[in-house]
Amino acid sequence: MTPIFAFFGFGGPELIIVNLIVGLMLMFSAIPAVLAFLVLSRIPGEFRKQEPGLAFLLLIPCFSIIWAFFVHPKVADSLKSYFEAKGIQGHGDCGASIALWICICGACSFVPVAGAAAGLAGLVLLIVFYVKAFELSGTIPQNA
Repeated sequence: MTPIFAFFGFGGPELIIVNLIVGLMLMFSAIPAVLAFLVLSRIPGEFRKQEPGLAFLLLIPCFSIIWAFFVHPKVADSLKSYFEAKGIQGHGDCGASIALWICICGACSFVPVAGAAAGLAGLVLLIVFYVKAFELSGTIPQNA
């Protein structure tokens, strides 16, 4: 009896490589979801524009391209809503424009020639946005 993967031309080494690629893709797609969850969890419920658990919908392949347009900007809007309600000035748009560009770069990363540059730009913007988001959410006092 031959394994099912043998029918598709996969042997031992090829299967290991495919598993590594899929595993790395899942790991890298989980990072933005976890970061958004953590930031949204720090914001009090009445100021959140989205529930933290919905960030994990970014793990769904293909759907995540569209869902990113809902998650990342709402993280920034939630931070902005909190700071405006508390009367704290000087935070600007709390990274809303960066969040929008993250989503645009993520969608453009599937364009054949410009995709690598858009993907790299999106990664840099993702790092910048969540460093800023964690910095801002760190100033929010947590109820004990």
